[in-house]
Amino acid sequence: MKNNSNSKKTSYITRGAMILLTTILIILFFCIMLLVSQIQGTARIVNYAGLVRGKTQRIIKLEDAGQPHDEMIDSVSSYIKGLRYGSDKLNLVRLEDRAFQSKMQELNSYFKELCEEIQRVREVGYENTSIIDKSEHFFQICDEATGLAEAYSQRKATALSQLETIVFMDIGGLVILIALELIKALRYAAQNRILQSKVYLDEATGLLNVKRFLMLRTYFQHKMQ
Repeated sequence: MKNNSNSKKTSYITRGAMILLTTILIILFFCIMLLVSQIQGTARIVNYAGLVRGKTQRIIKLEDAGQPHDEMIDSVSSYIKGLRYGSDKLNLVRLEDRAFQSKMQELNSYFKELCEEIQRVREVGYENTSIIDKSEHFFQICDEATGLAEAYSQRKATALSQLETIVFMDIGGLVILIALELIKALRYAAQNRILQSKVYLDEATGLLNVKRFLMLRTYFQHKMQ
């Protein structure tokens, strides 16, 4: 009785552990899906941060050459706005990272100063302005913003890798528990077959007992009728 009680207790613990591991596995899968979506959005943010940097440098070159390009300035402004707040049009998500958002606010403010300097270039020529120095500083801010976006993406990728490791461990635990339950079930089935065979055998002689003999006799009588 004590062994039977311990066996039932172990079985309950095993099943409880299986339910717990399965629940954790489901939660982990949802977390992984969320992280994957965040990483995918971050890739576009890094790309557009690079576009802001590259397009701004091209704008400065065109302005210095006396070829103003207001349309390109507007596009850079829309990129910066999308990077700060997200944009359905550009398919950009808002990066929920305080350091990146702070840097983007700085970038936005400095871009306005750069636009004012561009107007001065158009009025007095680039030689009489600080457009080169300001563009270099803007380029540096863009580099820092891009670096922060990449760092955020790397953190998310690391978190994803860690979650995947936990998922594999969780699945491994489930496989082990299922294997233990299967072995236990096979062992019980074998024990039951042994017990069933012993029911119809005489312990002293090893021959069929009276109960089995009567069952066989009844069976053959029915067959003969």
